[in-house]
Amino acid sequence: QEQQLHWLEMERRRLHNLVQELKGNIRVFCRVRPVLPEEEERQKNLEHLHFPPHDNKVLVLSRSEESHVGRERRGDVRYDFSFDRVFPPAASQQEVFEEIALLVQV
Repeated sequence: QEQQLHWLEMERRRLHNLVQELKGNIRVFCRVRPVLPEEEERQKNLEHLHFPPHDNKVLVLSRSEESHVGRERRGDVRYDFSFDRVFPPAASQQEVFEEIALLVQV
């Protein structure tokens, strides 16, 4: 039974690794931390970060920018970032752990 248990554990690990390889070995998560009290005045509650409610894999950064690129003047600038998962400032440790728990083997 001990030998069979060992064999089954090795097979479970092999299959787990195979699933991870099929999904892609590299995962990128983004966790935005809450604003600290001393930052609130400067940050104004992260108005420049947008977390689309329908998609927990996207983070949008937008801001007004008065800059010049060559002769072109840019107003609002928007950057879209895609991750395997985005955790907004209100996300708990439990949410983060539940998301990555299957990636970690003991």
